[in-house]
Amino acid sequence: MSRFLAILDRAEAVLIALLAGVALVLACIAMAGRYVLPALRLDWTFEVTIFAVIWATFIAGARIAGRGEHVRVDSFVLLLPQRARLALSVLATLAGIAMAGFLVWSGSIVVEESIRWNERTTSSLRLPLWVFYLSLPVGAALIGFHLMVRAVRLVTGRATDEVGHHER
Repeated sequence: MSRFLAILDRAEAVLIALLAGVALVLACIAMAGRYVLPALRLDWTFEVTIFAVIWATFIAGARIAGRGEHVRVDSFVLLLPQRARLALSVLATLAGIAMAGFLVWSGSIVVEESIRWNERTTSSLRLPLWVFYLSLPVGAALIGFHLMVRAVRLVTGRATDEVGHHER
């Protein structure tokens, strides 16, 4: 399982980097088209940039949630004993898994409706919007998976959840 998780982590990192790179290049092309070479102005650069950024954001969010590196307010939690902090971490992780499941379900409905109605972008590319909407259920499924792995690590003592410390 640890080998699979390492491969998944690397694949996610590469995909995030590629998507961010595409977004950066397209944003630069759009800026050049607007201010330097108006003939180069392409009407689809912003929508593809948005597609790439949203997909990268959901994938990165899954990695962050699974590592417990998300932003959280923990001033009160730090006052609790270690066992109580662990219990709250497990509870929060289980709540995150439930929320991820809801987002997979509701996001799948949105994707299905978009396919049914053949929704497309307004640019000359006329990209199908289900590709954009699919980022929600796929990202939520990744979040749910990473949180399940985190829950197992928390329960088996292979993860810490203290502020300022990363998981082992």
